[in-house]
Amino acid sequence: MDPSGRYYSDESGASGEQFREEHLWPALQNLQPGEKLIIILDEGPESYGSSFLTEGFAGIVKYGYMEAQPLLDLLEIKYTDPDYKFFDKKIKKYISEAKFDSKPYESTK
Repeated sequence: MDPSGRYYSDESGASGEQFREEHLWPALQNLQPGEKLIIILDEGPESYGSSFLTEGFAGIVKYGYMEAQPLLDLLEIKYTDPDYKFFDKKIKKYISEAKFDSKPYESTK
């Protein structure tokens, strides 16, 4: 199953909200000073839905967990398949365009 869907309530089984709340944000909080979080795009999924990427990554900014540039500075996005460069660019674009703390987070779980 490829990551898709924005919210838990989308019942996709791999939503952006679930990724952000259960994996990405906890991992970011556990980083030690000077560490980066490595995201490997091409191990498993063949594709990523735009709603998943927006909610999963840009949601960190939108819901006020962290501003865009510090988040970008903590992420190291890797892939070996050149087709995944598209997703790398999209993640960075969505994060950069997100407005910090522009919406209160309410879980859809």
